[in-house]
Amino acid sequence: MIIQEQLRLFVESLRAGDRRRCFMLVREWEQQGLPNELLYNDILIPALVQFGDHWEKNEQGIVEEHVASQVVRQILAYKAVTMEPEATLGRTAMVGCVPDEHHDLASLFMANALEEAGWRVVHYGSSVPVHDIVQAVGHYKPDLLCLTMKSLSCLDATLQLLEQLRATHAGVKVMIGGISQPSMRSILAPHVDVFADSLTHGVQAAGDLA
Repeated sequence: MIIQEQLRLFVESLRAGDRRRCFMLVREWEQQGLPNELLYNDILIPALVQFGDHWEKNEQGIVEEHVASQVVRQILAYKAVTMEPEATLGRTAMVGCVPDEHHDLASLFMANALEEAGWRVVHYGSSVPVHDIVQAVGHYKPDLLCLTMKSLSCLDATLQLLEQLRATHAGVKVMIGGISQPSMRSILAPHVDVFADSLTHGVQAAGDLA
């Protein structure tokens, strides 16, 4: 089955709100040997993008978008439990959203992908204040802090976080995903080691930083 057909079937099941069908499709593709990288990059993420676009265009309601997000969240949880990581790298990545960011699915994708690549992952999710993230970096002492950002309104809090991190934990590497605007990147660049352009690029860049 070509990947476009798999995406179509998955989106069709999401639109119907049939989460059991979605889970069964994922299990079927898993048994057929579909790599998680392809599942994430070519099916789950494009499906979420479609639902997000339709919601922004008022072509579907917020409930449908939330249903899709919850199904994908549960699939990622299943994958986190059942994946077989590569040889351990001996590196720790702390993964989560920038302060004031509530959309945490991107951080879940990255947490799974890094863990499968051999990282020890500490995933804290979303809606964590600046002070608490800085404090947690001191506690877990990660080699890499991987942040995801979707909302432009998070810029000020993110800049505050990065400035505090550089003042108190200068050794930790920082990667941010989700930012495509050149102006945003230029503001944050002095405090960021790498901007991840995609899930695959993020995993590769993390390996280079390690």
